[in-house]
Amino acid sequence: MDAALDTAKKVVDDVKLSLAETDRCTAIAVGKRAGTQGPMTTHTADCADCDFRINKVPARDHEEGAMRPLYLYKGPYPATITSDRGVTWHPDNLEGNKDQLAAWGKESVITGYIPEVKHTYAIFEAGYGIMNEHQVAIGESTCAARFWAAPTSAGGKAMIETREMSKIALERTTSARDAVKLMGHLATTYGFYAADWSGGDLSLGEGGEGLTVIDKNEAWVFHVLADDTGTSAVWAAQRLEENHVAVIANQFVIRDIIVGSPDFEYSDNIFDIATRHNLWDPNSGLPLDFLKTYAPPRAHSPYATRRVWRVFNIVAPSVVLPGNTDPYGDDYPFSIKVDRAITPQELMNINRDHYEGTEFDLTQGIAAGPYGEPNRWDMAPQPKDNLTFIDVLQGSYERAISLFRTSYSFVAVSRETVPDVLSLLWFSQYAPSSSSYAPFYVSADKLPEAYTKGNLFKYDSSVSFWNFLAAGNWASRFYKHSMQEVFALQRRIEQDTAAAVAVTENTVMQMATTNRNIGTSKAAIDMITQFTETQGNMIVKSWRDLLPQLITKFHDGYHAIDLDQPRIKMTKLFYPKWWLDLTGYFLNKPNTGPDTIMFASQPISGSFLFFSVLLTGCVSMLVGMHFGASGKSILGSKSGHHAYEMINTSDSDVSGSSGSSSSSPSASSKYSISNIGFIESSNSKKKDTNGYNAIA
Repeated sequence: MDAALDTAKKVVDDVKLSLAETDRCTAIAVGKRAGTQGPMTTHTADCADCDFRINKVPARDHEEGAMRPLYLYKGPYPATITSDRGVTWHPDNLEGNKDQLAAWGKESVITGYIPEVKHTYAIFEAGYGIMNEHQVAIGESTCAARFWAAPTSAGGKAMIETREMSKIALERTTSARDAVKLMGHLATTYGFYAADWSGGDLSLGEGGEGLTVIDKNEAWVFHVLADDTGTSAVWAAQRLEENHVAVIANQFVIRDIIVGSPDFEYSDNIFDIATRHNLWDPNSGLPLDFLKTYAPPRAHSPYATRRVWRVFNIVAPSVVLPGNTDPYGDDYPFSIKVDRAITPQELMNINRDHYEGTEFDLTQGIAAGPYGEPNRWDMAPQPKDNLTFIDVLQGSYERAISLFRTSYSFVAVSRETVPDVLSLLWFSQYAPSSSSYAPFYVSADKLPEAYTKGNLFKYDSSVSFWNFLAAGNWASRFYKHSMQEVFALQRRIEQDTAAAVAVTENTVMQMATTNRNIGTSKAAIDMITQFTETQGNMIVKSWRDLLPQLITKFHDGYHAIDLDQPRIKMTKLFYPKWWLDLTGYFLNKPNTGPDTIMFASQPISGSFLFFSVLLTGCVSMLVGMHFGASGKSILGSKSGHHAYEMINTSDSDVSGSSGSSSSSPSASSKYSISNIGFIESSNSKKKDTNGYNAIA
């Protein structure tokens, strides 16, 4: 009986683990002098089934005594349903069948209400609050915590979670410090609940939250978790030095709390709760280490620490930090001084990173396959192999910053040098490595429709997310070849949008010289709205057009080139030698003998080869004796046709750089079928006049 119960419990645990939402994000904070334009923050919202839409909430005035509802946290579509917060969440914007619409209803679950303020600011929001009209912006990363609590709607006593806290902070504050303090007040006053409240390690694993908060002058990191009663919260915040960058990667990063320092804010109960649970000794003479006090160690700690290392490695290469560290990342500081100020475009590229060029490079090795594909799919139980979810948790792959299951990502820029009407967000959906960032201004009256609609239930080419996903999925099939097309499009779009942003902002700045109320200027708002829509729509169209281009150029192991010429060239991609060795290619030995011929799979006309041989007769005569000694020439096949070998780019990238194209086990002697016969040659290659690779 006990064995049966244990088995049943394991099955239940497997189901809970496999069905749990995977909301594991990365957030980067950049100090004022660490960025070329001022403070910045990022957020990659990495979730397999979350709502990817973005919403604009306009600035509003509220009646005396009005109450603001607190909506229950929900990741999957529809994350929020309400007729009171803009177009995206409105019930009329829901897309689904009759049963789905009935199940979703007309409004999200409400966990409680808080008093509303007289005026709230315009904000962008998605899974969490993003940015407001005064250039305050917030990034998010779920973190493990020692305590967790459930919401009132699930039998708990807590009313608020990070989603609502971040939105309210943006609605009500104009500085990062005020946003931090307000979120802390909301959490301690109304009770903070976890992103998961199903219990056990799942809830502890998502029991806390880490936020990056910026304004035009400062950048902060904020941490919060439930208190030990489930009715309040514990929180802390630390300000970055102006020339520093900090990273939250699903683990708290604030360490020693310095009492009395203007660089710290924290809850009144932070020391009492730690003391009560023997997590910290006030008589030790040591400051309270927030991470070690309030976070349990992760089973696979590189999942969190490696991303921190990678960002530091990119922005401060002069500081040598170990790629491997202990579970708490004791080798890494809270933040790091940058070698030079970084641009918003460089932050976008950090969001796209797969550890390229490092020892952890996900485009290298067996798991990347023959074409260097960096994605590693989410783990899941494998019943046919008798692998439970607990079993697969015994191993792991590297976790990159760019992830295939990203719902949306952004780079928010807060600039002291521009009026608030130019509060700028660079926003995208799907994996950062397979998407482009659109410039969205919070002051725009509306967003491009492609970014405010759609869901995972149905492919829709009019939806931005699906265009990024479709092109990215196809390109990943022959990654090191086809992704060159993606990278080229990203570079072109970013150059074009950066130039367009500069022109638009110069125009607005000129308007501001004669209009002190530029933030309410209809002419300025109309221009910004049109610009935001035009840029977003241009990006969506570009990616929609990219998919058929990728399909045409890369399919069935070929790269089609010269598409504008009378004759198409189908370049063979084939496989690198290490992959051939690994998959047993060379175990299938060819037949040998004096009458055995070697030929390729695609013959060309005998007359073509005949004239080719005449033109290269001298070369043929010089190697003729060698043919007699090593094998029969292919110049006379039974079909009357002759063979050629198409270009092999298995070790060449699309830009034309090439390495060894060995097709035999021997590195010292190589054979290639060319248009003059079966030739033994060295490793050097040249391209003949027909466009094929001949080996000379």
